[in-house]
Amino acid sequence: MTLSGEPLEIRVTGEQVADLRERLERTRWPRQPGEGWELGADLAYARELCEHWRRDYDFARLERLNRLGSHRAGGLHFLHLEAATAEPSGRPVVLLHGWPSGPIEYERAAQLLAESGREVIVPSLPGYAWSEDPGETLDVEGVAARLRELIEEGLGHEHYAVAGGDWGAIVAARIAFDAPESVVALHVTTPHTLPVPGDLGHPPLSEAEAAWVERARRWRRRRGWHLALQGTAPDAISPALTDSPAGLAAYLLGRYRGWSDSGGDVERRFSKDDLCDFLTMFWTTGSIASSMRLYWGEGRDRWRLGPEERIDAPAGAALFPGEMAGEGDDPRLNPPREWTERILPGLRRWTEMPAGGHFAAFEEPEAYANELIAFLDQIQA
Repeated sequence: MTLSGEPLEIRVTGEQVADLRERLERTRWPRQPGEGWELGADLAYARELCEHWRRDYDFARLERLNRLGSHRAGGLHFLHLEAATAEPSGRPVVLLHGWPSGPIEYERAAQLLAESGREVIVPSLPGYAWSEDPGETLDVEGVAARLRELIEEGLGHEHYAVAGGDWGAIVAARIAFDAPESVVALHVTTPHTLPVPGDLGHPPLSEAEAAWVERARRWRRRRGWHLALQGTAPDAISPALTDSPAGLAAYLLGRYRGWSDSGGDVERRFSKDDLCDFLTMFWTTGSIASSMRLYWGEGRDRWRLGPEERIDAPAGAALFPGEMAGEGDDPRLNPPREWTERILPGLRRWTEMPAGGHFAAFEEPEAYANELIAFLDQIQA
């Protein structure tokens, strides 16, 4: 395979570090009553994390990603891992992240896939991490088109598998929908983010499906406030998050805690250094604003399947029990299998995982990689 694009060195400059530390030192922290996380962020913990970020965090940590093959082509950044075996096994695998995430999420899982004999491509979505701001507000269809251009034209792959969670799941599904002749397999960890089935009347909803619809509505009312904010007015807050690292940390911390399988203790899943990796990725690339605008872009004209439309690729789903569960919430945010089969009639594998949450490949890299390898082996057999 001929690799298109130029190597991109991931590096945090001394000027960026000095500026960040100065801003953190000058943060005006508000007082907070005792509710803490119930108000959206525990500011005492956010302050503790920011102090670690300012004083103790090693800003060279992200340079480890360069060893995985960091490149950029056509404004899109991607990690590229060649198969680590003499005989590659199967088609290339494209791993797609969601929000608030980036290719860091798949670091270990991608290595395991490469060790199993797969070529692995891990893009930063347009406007995320080390990909350039696309210069326009994209929706899922637009993101999928940009990624297909990278994979098919830039990297020269006629056939490949796609996998993802959150935005990565629906973008992967859109790629499979638009290019059924190219996508040999589709794997998702968040089937609740797929487009709504085109026909909910034939057959009528089962009791399990109807109960899930109500759970999803309840979650959106109680915990999905970011959907309303970022889907209608992302730039009402993007200057604050772009200007204040403490503001960025406070805004994102609740997502890493509440959407992961943390049980309310964020450091059960993310060490302070892990959290600072994600924050540094967003801060130094200035990508928080463009990342949030995807919600607005998709909200203008949401992708909906027509009555006769399905996504026919051979598909698999791995459901992680802590997916956006939050502390004390009903953890069953993902839909039942019969709902997903309305969208993915080629569903071949449905696995309920023992642990992990929204950031599945980061939280449980070995379990995620092993499950994805098993699915790809099943499709290939």
